[in-house]
Amino acid sequence: MPLWVKQFMLRTSDMSKVIVSIGWNNEFVLDADKALTLLDLLKDAEKYQDKYNKDGNTFHIFPQEKEIATLRVLSTNMYNLAKLAGKPEEN
Repeated sequence: MPLWVKQFMLRTSDMSKVIVSIGWNNEFVLDADKALTLLDLLKDAEKYQDKYNKDGNTFHIFPQEKEIATLRVLSTNMYNLAKLAGKPEEN
């Protein structure tokens, strides 16, 4: 994790929230310190993939090729508004 991220997060309050995006359309809200712990754990994770072919499945484990998660700071006001709105209704 870049040093500037750790320095920024150290200056945030205990109530700071961040949005952690993992992959496509997977976003989670965590306290800033927990999000940093999660990213610290994921940086050493290896990629797993199973692939179907005509002879059956093959299984593969290999190093990550790019970062798998991103962080965005969530203001306290936005967090409270989104929390109040709750889960969106299904259409």
